[in-house]
Amino acid sequence: MLRIVDGRSGEPVELDPGRRFPLRVLAHTGAVGGTTALRVLLLADVLARTAETHGGQVLVASVGPADPALDAAAAALGIKPGAARGDDVTEAEEALAGPARVHVAPAGTETGGPRLDVGPVHPDEVTAGPGVRLALLRLDRRAPAELTPRTLEAADAALRHWRGAVARWAESPSRPMCAEYVERLQAALSADLDTAAYLAALDRLETETALPDGSRFETFAQADRVLALELTGEVGGVRS
Repeated sequence: MLRIVDGRSGEPVELDPGRRFPLRVLAHTGAVGGTTALRVLLLADVLARTAETHGGQVLVASVGPADPALDAAAAALGIKPGAARGDDVTEAEEALAGPARVHVAPAGTETGGPRLDVGPVHPDEVTAGPGVRLALLRLDRRAPAELTPRTLEAADAALRHWRGAVARWAESPSRPMCAEYVERLQAALSADLDTAAYLAALDRLETETALPDGSRFETFAQADRVLALELTGEVGGVRS
């Protein structure tokens, strides 16, 4: 089971990841637009990827007007296209052929079910890319995000570093994933989609020099199923 804190009540809510019936998710983008809407789609994407690692099926629909620029930015962040879109909740749920189990939305949004709160982002426009995805996932999802040039430069540098490290580890013999860290990673996302704790666990794993490189590679590769940062993108390639 997945567990989130409902932004409406502050109470924990358990979510079936969609093993028996699809987990229907509505991403409310229409009221905010810009980079905050992109963050809403990102958290819906992470929720869907997390449920899929539990063997579930997820259907995500966006609520708001069609926005080609937002769609292009979402694609640049590695966000999977939604199954549907609706101008309002009723239309989106009809498109998903069933009611939403959870809503991903800015705090205070009126929803008819549990709400996964997402904080605002400044500035309203950024050049979307994997570094933006990493910078946003580093934060508590409720916290305001300031995507300054320095923040994005640091995220891009961190991403290059990790991709290089993963490529080096891939050259070592394969080893089983580190069970302790797999448990930490699963716990972080299963408890309120804590991407900041998820990434902090990977930071610690990187420095666990006693672990075989092959184990670190396998664990990072598995973690990237949710992060979608293309951490294995340099494996087998030519690196500077």
